[in-house]
Amino acid sequence: MVLYQPLPPITTLHDAGIQAVTALSFDPVSDSVWAGVDSGVVVALHTVQGLRGVSFPVGGGLAVKQITVGDNYVRAFGLAGEGIGSWAKGGMNKWYFRPTSAFTAASPSTFTPNLLATASSTPELTLLNASTGSTVRQAPVSSVITHLQFSLSNLLSASIDGYVRVHDPRTGIRRENGEGSVQAHSSGVQDLQVTGNFFFTVGRSIRRGHEFPDPLVKVYDLRSMRPLPPIPFSEGPAFINLVPKHSSSLVVTSAQGLVNVVDVSDATNISGFYQLETTAYITSVALSSSGSFIGFGDAAGDIHLLTAADESSELYFNGFEGQPIEHADVPEPLPDITWTDSTPLNSIGMPHYNTLLLSSWTPRFVSHGLHYPPLPKIPPQILSTMKVNDNIAYAALPKELRGRRNRVQVTNTKDQGRFRSGKSRRDDVDLENLSIDDSVEEVPRMYRKVEIEYSKFGVEDFDFGFYNKTSYSGLETHILNSYTNPILQVMHYTHPIRNLARSHTTTNCPREHCLLCELGFVVRMLEDAHGTNCQASNFCRVIGVLAQARNQLDLIDYGREAPYDQMIQSFHRFFVDHLSVEGNSFPHNPVVYQRDPYSSDTNSPAAAPVTQLLGIDAKNIVTCLNCKAVREKENMTHIIDMVYPRPMSPNEPQILTDFANIIRSSIIREMSHKATCQTCKQFATFISRRSISTADLPPILAINTSIYNEESMKFWFDTRHGSFLQSQIELQGEIDGVEDPEIATYELRAIVCQITTKTKQSHLVALIKETGVNTKGPWYLFNDFVVRNISEEEALSFPSTWKERLNQRTDVRDRLDFRGLPDELDPSILSQDTSISINRDKSLIRHEPLRFEELPTPGTLVAIDAEFVSMQQEEIEYRSDRTSRVLRPARLSLARVSVLRGDGPKEGVPFIDDHIHTSEAIVDYLTEFSGIKYGDLDPHLSPFTLTPLKLVYKKLRLLVDRGCIFVGHGLSKDFRIINIYVPPEQVIDTVDLYFISSRQRRLSLRYLAWYILGENIQTDTHDSIEDANSALRLYKAYQDMEERGAFDEKLEELYREGRQYNFKPPASAGASTSPSKPQTSGPPTQAPSPAPQLNLSPSNFNQQQQFTRMNANFYSLPDMSRFAGGRDWNRNR
Repeated sequence: MVLYQPLPPITTLHDAGIQAVTALSFDPVSDSVWAGVDSGVVVALHTVQGLRGVSFPVGGGLAVKQITVGDNYVRAFGLAGEGIGSWAKGGMNKWYFRPTSAFTAASPSTFTPNLLATASSTPELTLLNASTGSTVRQAPVSSVITHLQFSLSNLLSASIDGYVRVHDPRTGIRRENGEGSVQAHSSGVQDLQVTGNFFFTVGRSIRRGHEFPDPLVKVYDLRSMRPLPPIPFSEGPAFINLVPKHSSSLVVTSAQGLVNVVDVSDATNISGFYQLETTAYITSVALSSSGSFIGFGDAAGDIHLLTAADESSELYFNGFEGQPIEHADVPEPLPDITWTDSTPLNSIGMPHYNTLLLSSWTPRFVSHGLHYPPLPKIPPQILSTMKVNDNIAYAALPKELRGRRNRVQVTNTKDQGRFRSGKSRRDDVDLENLSIDDSVEEVPRMYRKVEIEYSKFGVEDFDFGFYNKTSYSGLETHILNSYTNPILQVMHYTHPIRNLARSHTTTNCPREHCLLCELGFVVRMLEDAHGTNCQASNFCRVIGVLAQARNQLDLIDYGREAPYDQMIQSFHRFFVDHLSVEGNSFPHNPVVYQRDPYSSDTNSPAAAPVTQLLGIDAKNIVTCLNCKAVREKENMTHIIDMVYPRPMSPNEPQILTDFANIIRSSIIREMSHKATCQTCKQFATFISRRSISTADLPPILAINTSIYNEESMKFWFDTRHGSFLQSQIELQGEIDGVEDPEIATYELRAIVCQITTKTKQSHLVALIKETGVNTKGPWYLFNDFVVRNISEEEALSFPSTWKERLNQRTDVRDRLDFRGLPDELDPSILSQDTSISINRDKSLIRHEPLRFEELPTPGTLVAIDAEFVSMQQEEIEYRSDRTSRVLRPARLSLARVSVLRGDGPKEGVPFIDDHIHTSEAIVDYLTEFSGIKYGDLDPHLSPFTLTPLKLVYKKLRLLVDRGCIFVGHGLSKDFRIINIYVPPEQVIDTVDLYFISSRQRRLSLRYLAWYILGENIQTDTHDSIEDANSALRLYKAYQDMEERGAFDEKLEELYREGRQYNFKPPASAGASTSPSKPQTSGPPTQAPSPAPQLNLSPSNFNQQQQFTRMNANFYSLPDMSRFAGGRDWNRNR
């Protein structure tokens, strides 16, 4: 077996700020490695030092998915799905193939010298000429292909349904003789490799209703498509690669960096294990042509190397120096043409074009009349006053025609977004008459895709209230992964799930990234908002983190047009599985649903609460058709995938195809498969069928419709007999093949639909049944931030293809008991000093946690201010007329929050002053405005109190729940970014107190502090304690002036004097130069003090005592080994 040694990683891309290396390929003829990155660019790196060379984009702007390098070409394509191209090694494009639908896969090698296999989402298999990129042959396939590999005489494809199929490499048609396909994995193939007569796969499967990575590398005989003994790999294989020149050696890699070089002829030999030194996930793997080098790209932009070469000799990727490095292609200079009257036009070169030129006239464009187009008629008002002089006619232009002649009348075809700043001009428009997107007439207006427009005042100026006049809150769309908004609304209005999520936020959950916690926080926001729009930014961020951790990148919405019907169903299963695991406190789970009210077995530990509500705990009865042997297997699932009846021939008995019967057959689900029977020792066909009694059916059914073709879609369309969906259904279980006489009644509660336009653009909406004040019925449409009351007939109707693809949930409220769930946060978290910073400086601790007698009560006054860092720059569209439009605003994240006491003997003393740890990469620290510097949010480097975001959020949530009154400046934007809703009656914003609406100018905190308090703040940078303290003192000054009846006069003076100073403190102003005396009890010339001085003696802040004072039952510190790497880890961010 080949033995490998680690080399120092190539950090060229990481140092350039690139986050992930998503594809790798070694050059077979030169000492180079080609890397594809997450921005859609391919980069050449030369030698083991990683000298940067040629780079070029593959199209689409998303991550590069695959790179293949030959002697004189580089072929690549990206996740954007625009197509595949071939480039010279100098970066010049040779050809580019663009399919009519999204590009999904390409074979890394060719069949014969020039045949390249590709696939698209149509689904279709296309064979290309590898030299020219032209189409040779196309063939339809049964499922979307994700991987393609040529063997010696066959073409293998792996699809999203988990099947590996064999095709004729010359035609692309599936092999008819013998077994032509096998289901390798039940939930998708992640990698596919072929050598000789064998092929290997890794992927994901579903076990007990949960999707998880198969801990095996599966091996199949290509001739018979039968499985061979698999290769175990307990860490979960993510990549497999064959070792060149060692056909029996396979490199298996996990996403966490565990590498196993295994001999497939002797899988028991486990000596070839290696662990990469990386703090990020592995995102790509490649081997050199000699097999002496293995490269691993990770999510932090590093390329890790293992080598089998002798380190005493000079290291070359292929064992030899190879061809010289090719530099970037330089276009030839344009020829210098001397222009004369006789210069032929064909000497001027033409640009590349792929559509007909304007000069390509057709007979239809040629006029047959003398004058074309006909001359416009002269208005009679002019003819009647016309005078002629020397054959020239002239007349005065009538008043009614002035300003209108020879001008094209421009009409506004698309109504722009509504803004509160312009509300008075457009109050007469109603949503029913507002054209959100006029490109498609078939889709009703309120179902069309809506987008947030941005004025010069930012997103806060957008008039969300125009789109929602109900008491139910919508969710905003300008966030990555906001396609999950409909599922969030469904979970919120499924009251048992809502209760579980809300309760979970009060527990001591130790996970930094927990979807059940984030769902609970969103639930609390939607409950409190009462129709005010909300955003699920923290929830969407955690989706991205967890999807990357499980290597399910298909769940992440990169902002491209995606098949949302497939994404939302995959996310539905992913989401419910996470809720079940995260809410499981076995063996201390509360009993929220008693399946058998007469059961006397109360000692058995309860399942996870989500499993009690959604779990279908059935038995699989497996019968061998050869010897009739029967065996039972336990089967637990949370999601039901609908199975539709196949088309029946005329002589077959017809089966019922109504909604209830299809649901019942999907629960029972009879399936057949082939395997070796352990009883008769024969390779036989088995029939498996679920067995579950009616009493064991869960109180909530979660259903994926699994509509993947037109035949399945036809079941949903309305007919003259009515709609397919029913508001209520009755289901019966089945025990050992006998129908259970007991009946369970379910009520339809929510639907998630995909809305598809004629141009094939799609988005998702939710239809939810919620009792309340309504006019048309209990059903509501949730189209992101558009919320409308609709009739039940409209909710259940599927009139055409524009409304399709749904997930559906039904529930019954029978024997549900939530009294055992906790419902209040532990207030002691406000009395604990928690920090995960290893090097916290005691001299920088400026806060004193609340004592027990200081815990807030309704009406307690607190001052708050927060600082933020940028996680993503804003996306702006610049037009040719020099105007611009914000497509997506900058994404900010909480970096520091300070909360001060507002009353009492310690007024102004902070009790929360936490810096927020984040595991995401920070684009800009915004130091000038936030005061946050590099290292302040790193557990290894920060000298401040560093706390996970979830713990800080719980502290703020507790203050809101206990009725605190928040004082601050510009709090609406702060609370929006923090992602918490605070009722307006609990907010006192000094930006609104010191404001005259007729002046339309809001005053900065710095100017107010200088003018009212006589203090200069924010001189060098922002300090959240200083800002919160200034806002508190401004509120006290306001109260004092109001009592004396002097506030209105002071406010007028404030604006009048502000014009003189441009509403800013003078550049050299000291505290004593304020134009007015401060209205507080302090002296006018008092030097600004950013925070009160606290007792910071070492005895009070010994690091050992910091952790012993913590309530271990409330919050568990994360494992510090996760932050291994120190400065390297922080630099990766």
